[in-house]
Amino acid sequence: MSGGPLHLDLNKSTEKLRLSLVKMGVVTPPEMELAFDLDVSGSFDDEHRDGSTTALITRLIPWGMLFDPDKKLDVFTFSNGQEHAHYVGEVMADTHEDYVRNNIIGKVPGYNGGTDYSYVLEKNLGHFGWKTTTVEAPKKKGFFGGLLGKNEEAVPASTASVQRRSLVIFVTDGANGDKERTERILAESEARKDGVYFLFLGVSNQGTKFPFIEHLGDRFNNVGFVAVNDVANWVKKPDEEINEILLGEELIEWLKAA
Repeated sequence: MSGGPLHLDLNKSTEKLRLSLVKMGVVTPPEMELAFDLDVSGSFDDEHRDGSTTALITRLIPWGMLFDPDKKLDVFTFSNGQEHAHYVGEVMADTHEDYVRNNIIGKVPGYNGGTDYSYVLEKNLGHFGWKTTTVEAPKKKGFFGGLLGKNEEAVPASTASVQRRSLVIFVTDGANGDKERTERILAESEARKDGVYFLFLGVSNQGTKFPFIEHLGDRFNNVGFVAVNDVANWVKKPDEEINEILLGEELIEWLKAA
């Protein structure tokens, strides 16, 4: 990213977010978990390497500082396939610098792969307790299996946790290959009345259009869409302008109802 790393007074940015919310009628910001989903498909590699996506995380750290009880964002990455929907870990005010280079580029499963949305959305819903997911338990050798050198079949294990109200900020640079499954996952979530809002950011330096995620924002009451064109300059906007762009009417109503 031209101009080097983005440096903010995160405490001042957090206070400006609070003031923006008050002006929009959210006097007391509700407590909720924050997730940041980052596309790591091959077409997004340039933005990761030039620092644009780290700068985007930096601009969202104040959201974690204001809303999240632990003042953090939970970071997930995704490309194509269930095995590439990955929980990276937490990012906070003191760990955000060069976060993508230090923790993501070439280090997460499926880096430089294709693009599927549904599996990481499913992982988000499981992580925050809204959807029961299953994983394979570690394989064990039984008595006879040990003698014969065979492993027993893995046993499914529930990974559901306590339900936690959450805001998922989903960052992608392009089209996905699992549109039908993505709509089904979101439709099921809306039908369950999960306490989750998905804010999709269509990020580009080339003025790319995002018809599918714009459609998702129109279809679902708990899904929003924002186009982030020329991301290298977008992340340099004043706090108040970024807040106004991201805090759409639907999201504000969702926050008021929390």
